[in-house]
Amino acid sequence: MKEGCQMAESSLVNKLFTVNSLNKLVFEHDTRTFSQAIQEIGGAMVGQTNLDAIRHLYAYMSKKHRNEYFYKNALLNKILLGRHSMNTTSALRELPVAGNILDFLIINGVGQVYEIKTELDNLKRLRQQVSTYYQAFSFCNVVTDESHLAEVQKILDFPQVGIILLTKRNTLHVVRNSEMYNEGLKHETLFKLLRKPEFERVLLRCCGQLPQTSQGRYYRACLAQFKGLDILEAQGAVLRELKQRAAENKKYAEPFARVPVELMELVYFSGYRQADFAELEDFLVQQVGEA
Repeated sequence: MKEGCQMAESSLVNKLFTVNSLNKLVFEHDTRTFSQAIQEIGGAMVGQTNLDAIRHLYAYMSKKHRNEYFYKNALLNKILLGRHSMNTTSALRELPVAGNILDFLIINGVGQVYEIKTELDNLKRLRQQVSTYYQAFSFCNVVTDESHLAEVQKILDFPQVGIILLTKRNTLHVVRNSEMYNEGLKHETLFKLLRKPEFERVLLRCCGQLPQTSQGRYYRACLAQFKGLDILEAQGAVLRELKQRAAENKKYAEPFARVPVELMELVYFSGYRQADFAELEDFLVQQVGEA
């Protein structure tokens, strides 16, 4: 019974800490999932604010159910915001790379890949995933917990992969620093990261012109032209475009700085406008259950 109850609570936490759920909660005033999570996990919270409730639910997650959101939020808070600056550094998440989905990417001069393996994940595809990411990026890290650490070290027996441990105290401990590795880079993988306006900007900037061909042959002609670039020049151009794509996430740095740490990752990837931050702040100071 106790295990079933914890599974239900974990499911509620998974459902609540998503961009879609937060938007429904703040902008549509749909409190169903939030209220259920408070009832199941938070207990009596009469007189407390919505922010108090979110912090309580996040604390539950930090102790009982460190899911992928918890890891991504830790990376955003402790690396992007803790070590770098929003003025110089950008982040992307869930980026498709050659049939895989890259969990988290931080761009600050170079692109640092962070593949997340929580205590809830298996490691079957880890080596293949990392090998794929090296087709586009020169620095890769795996972020995991203590239960997976020994197996991750065994699987990743090539020394250039960084290994980062999310400790029981919820700090990030670098077990092994990532090292530059360029031998796996592939033009086609890099090119496929870009949208049409992005690869056209790259070709105009690096080659001075776009291919003159039929619409049906245009994409392949652009790829062929891209393949003529030095691989590191091509990678640098792609990183520039990806960083520009992510720039919308940091448009309003001043109100973003007031976002609670528990919600940083959700808000960063939501493309908030100035008015959206005001609505979020209004919601957070309301008492639980207040209309």
